[in-house]
Amino acid sequence: MDSIDLYEYINRWVSSFTAYTYYKIEKKLDFISKLISPHKQFNSISIVATGSKRNRTDVTYMEYLNLFLVLDDEKNSISDTRKFKSSILELIKNNDSYSNKVNVTSSSLILEYENEKIVLIPSVKNLDNNVEGALVTHANEKNEIFYPKLDNRNFDKKEHDCGSNFINLIKLFKHLFLTFSPEIKYINELTPAITEALIWNLPNEYFQFKDYSSAISKALEYIYQIIASDDYMSLSEINDIKVLFSTRNNLDRKELLKALYKLKQFIHENI
Repeated sequence: MDSIDLYEYINRWVSSFTAYTYYKIEKKLDFISKLISPHKQFNSISIVATGSKRNRTDVTYMEYLNLFLVLDDEKNSISDTRKFKSSILELIKNNDSYSNKVNVTSSSLILEYENEKIVLIPSVKNLDNNVEGALVTHANEKNEIFYPKLDNRNFDKKEHDCGSNFINLIKLFKHLFLTFSPEIKYINELTPAITEALIWNLPNEYFQFKDYSSAISKALEYIYQIIASDDYMSLSEINDIKVLFSTRNNLDRKELLKALYKLKQFIHENI
């Protein structure tokens, strides 16, 4: 790797941080609500914003706003959400302004709105031991449970407890991973959601800092050590239910440790 002034990089990143405004999110929520209002079960659908845009931790345009469209099936008769997804797609296709601005993925609909992408995730409400989740059926007929409301609640609590340092450290690590991904290939496997979860798993005392350089070094060391230890399965997604090292996330522990070690070396040499 070429030598860079990482301290200068960090200061530049922090000074350029801007938050995705709540106004923009509210505007998109209102737009989607009006778009799907003709749905025959509209009054039973709740819209839940999640992800980087909602958390104000996005650093690239590729981090879209995720909106779960959660159908409250009071009869508990729905175990496959593909029909619900198709009904939402039909509403969009019937709208002359957006009929050609939607792409279909295995479990979602990606809609273009005002030069931005919105990921719509049709799902059905799932209650398990009084924990509310959102059941989603993929194109291969496999079901998966997500926890958008719990993700939001736990993220907001961490921000409340740790302040802006929590948000900024997430953004800094995203910038670091983007910067060094050409040299450390495996870092590309760390999606925004995984990066946010890694930082969320840090103990609260790691956010009590005044110097970002030392904060990055200490956080990276903690993450490396816990992944290297027998406690690595204690790392969870932000919902605190699903483990981070799951089949779905497809993280290779050994390769991740190699990547983090290289990053540690570089930071040690350049800060």
